[in-house]
Amino acid sequence: MSGVEQRSDVQGIHSLADVVEHSELILTCGPGGVGKTTTAAALGVAAARSGRKVVVVTVDPARRLADALGLDDSAEADEPHLVPGVTKRATDGELWALMLDAEQTFDRLVREQAGSRKQADAVLNNPVYQAISGSLSGAQEYMAVERLHQLHVSGEWDLVIVDTPPSRHAIDLLEAPDRLVGFLSHPVYRALTVGQRTFAKITDAASSMFLWAVKRLAGPQIVEDTVQFFRSLANIEGGLRQRAKEVSRLLRGDRTSFVVVCSPRAEAVGEAEHLLDAIAAKHFPLGGLVVNLIHPLPDPLSDADVELLADIGEGPLAEQVEWHRELTRLATAERNELVALEKLAGDAPIVELPLLDVDIHDVPGLIGLAARLV
Repeated sequence: MSGVEQRSDVQGIHSLADVVEHSELILTCGPGGVGKTTTAAALGVAAARSGRKVVVVTVDPARRLADALGLDDSAEADEPHLVPGVTKRATDGELWALMLDAEQTFDRLVREQAGSRKQADAVLNNPVYQAISGSLSGAQEYMAVERLHQLHVSGEWDLVIVDTPPSRHAIDLLEAPDRLVGFLSHPVYRALTVGQRTFAKITDAASSMFLWAVKRLAGPQIVEDTVQFFRSLANIEGGLRQRAKEVSRLLRGDRTSFVVVCSPRAEAVGEAEHLLDAIAAKHFPLGGLVVNLIHPLPDPLSDADVELLADIGEGPLAEQVEWHRELTRLATAERNELVALEKLAGDAPIVELPLLDVDIHDVPGLIGLAARLV
């Protein structure tokens, strides 16, 4: 029995409504351009309208969707904002939203893990830290799950939903906590964090030549800043290790659900398959699969209809019949494309969302989408 099947049996997860009701953490992931951010917001709407206090963490929403969620480009967007117009009944909960700021989240993590303000300032004021905290490869992915952890342990929310980066980066997100622990154990990091005398003893001629070359190319100050950065990081290493392990456990917890969002495009299906493979291989709990932007499958024509329409000439009716055939071929081809994806999803609930003729970018649209999802 697969991990997904076991989880479905234990938690009673049979639909996205169950995921929204029982989960404490939801991570939406998938290819870019398939409506993943909108789906995350709609899941938040569904949860709020079922009576839960929800916060949605979004990475890079479209401008109109950001406006609907009350987010802007200011520093305050990193803090939760109440989304108006989502809930009206006395039994409803609340929907809050925030935009991930990797740099601010990194700063917050350093302050939390430092033993003193002096230790925190040694990291935060280091030029190397200031240069990489918002742009370091993988920083955004790790800070997304770090922000999730911060919100979860606050005890303020019934449900935290994180809209992850596109799937080409989502694998990095899944592996980020383990990679951080690996980095802190790397021999180069260990060498740079020891005292100067010991460092001088353990560096051989080759590494000395390397440092000399770096100093010639980049200047001696950047080398000194880099060494000092790693040494100041060593002061909070224990806290970083512990937090990474906590985040890793949290991502695999019984109350966590990964929801993969995809479209029937071949390239999107390929990315989603890769993501589902990674989720299964790393034992993350799959909560559901959402196939967005799919064409509706028309009702088939009966034999009598086919016979009746066989000899129609040119005109509007013939055009409608041809349109029916084309739509049937397209919708059938899309569903054939999804067969392998649905097998990978196992017993996790699968929801198909039709291609709409309007863009969802406001609260009424999100409410309508939430109803379709659950």
